[in-house]
Parts: sequence; structure tokens; C-alpha cells
Amino acid sequence: MAPQSEDFRVQVEGIDLTIAAETRRILVEWLGVDPATEQEQIDREALRLQQMTEDAAEQFEQATPTTLDATYRDAVRAKETAWRAAREMVLEGELYPQVTPEIRAAQEEFEVGLDQRIEERREEARAAQDPDRWRTRNVRPNPTAGRVVERVWVSKPGWFLSLAEALIAQRIEDNQPVPMTSRDPLADELAAMIEDEMRRNPPQDPDLPF
Repeated sequence: MAPQSEDFRVQVEGIDLTIAAETRRILVEWLGVDPATEQEQIDREALRLQQMTEDAAEQFEQATPTTLDATYRDAVRAKETAWRAAREMVLEGELYPQVTPEIRAAQEEFEVGLDQRIEERREEARAAQDPDRWRTRNVRPNPTAGRVVERVWVSKPGWFLSLAEALIAQRIEDNQPVPMTSRDPLADELAAMIEDEMRRNPPQDPDLPF
């Protein structure tokens, strides 16, 4: 791939953030464009939509000229309104239709199959009573487990809480006791297990749940 020109990079940096984010989301998540090797394709599509939005916003502004007694704030507000309307029109007319009904149907079919495979793995792990399945969160979500975690470890970081909920859900599945309060000795025992897992497999950001 030829190196990008400085002018092209400047144009890319000036793209509206919503246009840039939505273009990337649609092309990567829905159309299968690989950002590692095809970032320029994403950028060029975003630039195309940016230019169309600029043209449409200008037309909207010309169609609704400001009055002689309009204030600077009125003019700024009118420009912002024209931009939002133009951006919505361009995204709805040019970007989103690229996700065809066939693509949506295929994605839905894939997600259903994925959910089924996840549920099958969870059921196999549950039937085998794998004692470590909580470490990979290979446990069926359980609302009761969430309530226990909120009551016992409310001040812990996100990754701890995610592992804790999986561990409590596993113990409920396996008919094992769970702590009822933060003062329960079992709470400290399970917390030590969770913290040990976090040390062995540290997350990039412990405040995030995954």
C-alpha cells in the first residue's frame, strides 16, 4: 500500500467524529473490512460521506437564511442544526443501506448459532461440574448471582465483579454455599480466589468488566 499523503491525513483528521465512528462500525462490524489492512478504505469512505455532508449542510443553510436581526448565537445554532440534519440524511441514505437485508439475515443467523454453541459449552461444563469454568466465565448468567455480588463486593473494580458474578453463578449451579454479606468468612475466601485469578491473568484495565 502506498504511503498516504500529508493532505490526505489532514483531511482524515478533520472528519466529523460521528461520521468517522459510524463508517468504521458499519464497514468493520457489518461488511467485514479489516482495519489492520484496509484502514485507507475506511478513511476514504468516511471522507466521501464527510464531503456529502458538507455539501448538504451548505444547501440546508442556503434554504434557510438567517434574518438581519439574528444574533451570532442564532447563526451558530442554525449552522449546527443544518450539519446534524445533513449528517443524518447522508448516513441514512449512503452508509446504512450498505448493510443489506441479506447481510442482516446472515448476521442474525450467525449470532443465533453462536448463542447456541455458547449455551452448549456452558451446559457441558455444568454437567461435568468443571470447578474452574468461572475463570473463563463459561457459566450461565444468573440474576441471583448479580445481587449477591452487589451486596458483598460492591466497591470492587469491574473485572473483579465480573469474575465474582461468574463464580457465584457457578456455585449456585453446583449447589455450593455463597456469602450473604461482606462479613461472611466465605466472602474473603472467594475474594482471594478471584484476586489470585486476576494476578495470574491480569486485565488491561481492571475497572472494566471485560
